Amino acid sequence: IPSSHCVAETDEALSHKGVRLCILKKSQQNCLVYVYRPLSLEERLADPEVRHFLDKLGYTGASLSEDIRFLAHKITYEPEFPHEIGVFLDYPLNDVIGFIENRGNDYCCLGCWKAYSNELEARKRFMLYEKCRQVYLACYQRGFDVVRLTVAAEHTPQNIH
Repeated sequence: IPSSHCVAETDEALSHKGVRLCILKKSQQNCLVYVYRPLSLEERLADPEVRHFLDKLGYTGASLSEDIRFLAHKITYEPEFPHEIGVFLDYPLNDVIGFIENRGNDYCCLGCWKAYSNELEARKRFMLYEKCRQVYLACYQRGFDVVRLTVAAEHTPQNIH
């Protein structure tokens, strides 16, 4: 289980690359760490359809950190897992809604998530993610650490004026 100190150190090391880490839930047995790019996530959550979807679920949209805190609260305290987490993981909104409405059944294809719409596009994305996973795993096995493997965002916070 990564310690809070380890997560904080990694967050600090990756922040200049436009990547952040936070602990969504921690127990004696495990720790759920969320890794995200704030600028990309803000853009995603500002999409009117996504915002409307999250608003209906109780997210205020007051700030990115507030939405993440609310997600963490739901993960920790709600009896049912908040499947809207797919929005925070950049899954297509239609697939997130499809998963919730179908309770995880009747999907058109399966990869990193269960896809309910645009099967061709989902399969392409799954293949791209698998290729990336294989490349990064090979580099990691050759001794590259997570910080070295992390690509800086095109618009990191220090590049914004």
